[in-house]
Amino acid sequence: MPFGSAIITGAAAGIGAALARHLAGTGTKVVLADVELEKAQAVADAIIASGGAAKATMLDQGDAESIASLAEAALGWIGHAPDLVVANAGVGAGGAIFKTPRRNIDWVLGVNLVGPIELARAFVPLMIERGMPSRFVTTASEHAVGLPSRGGQASIYTISKHGALGFAEVLRRDLEGTCVAASVICPAVVNTDIWNTMRNRPAQFGGPRLLDEAHKPDPALGLSSDVAAARITEGLEAGEFYIFTHGQDISEVHRARADELDAALARFAARYGEMA
Repeated sequence: MPFGSAIITGAAAGIGAALARHLAGTGTKVVLADVELEKAQAVADAIIASGGAAKATMLDQGDAESIASLAEAALGWIGHAPDLVVANAGVGAGGAIFKTPRRNIDWVLGVNLVGPIELARAFVPLMIERGMPSRFVTTASEHAVGLPSRGGQASIYTISKHGALGFAEVLRRDLEGTCVAASVICPAVVNTDIWNTMRNRPAQFGGPRLLDEAHKPDPALGLSSDVAAARITEGLEAGEFYIFTHGQDISEVHRARADELDAALARFAARYGEMA
């Protein structure tokens, strides 16, 4: 279904910015929410210059007060509860989980998992009250359906994205019988700045840390954000719950996990019987 209005977090660059441009091109009024407000404003200005309707607003998705401020600004501009909310903002930190500093654990889980929950608490009741078909979308990852060998040892990021998928599945169940539906985006490798999100780490979690270009993934290995956004939009309009940017990559990750589970269940059945 087409969307009259949308709120997209993490919309200053990458998938969020591309999705905002793509939806605006179909006539959607778009709120671009991001901790990097100047970059989000530049994307919004470009959308407006091309004839679309857009508003940029500040958002730290890991901060409940910031989410409340977003709700006030977005609802005031749109005039009612949105047709679409995309909890897309995400951050990452690397290293083995038993070596990951607690500040990074708290930061990544706060943005990637608690943030979408708080966004749902802020917007879903209003969307239900409005009574119009609408959708709440969470961006997870290929990391949510398994443990990809690509992408390095992004342990706390992987954990957070498994949680994001669990949240989306629970939200889908909780929304049964309402006018609001749920979706989860599981991208594989897309050319974004997720590798360098520690540049925006707040002071209470250790402050910014700039990584050098040696950490940047090879762009040739990733899908363009614009192609990813087009595929995501098609999935949203089709009413899909699981929305992918890649096929083979996701299948490889999912299949490896599913095969291991199937084998473990087969061994269990051999020990205790099929009906155990």
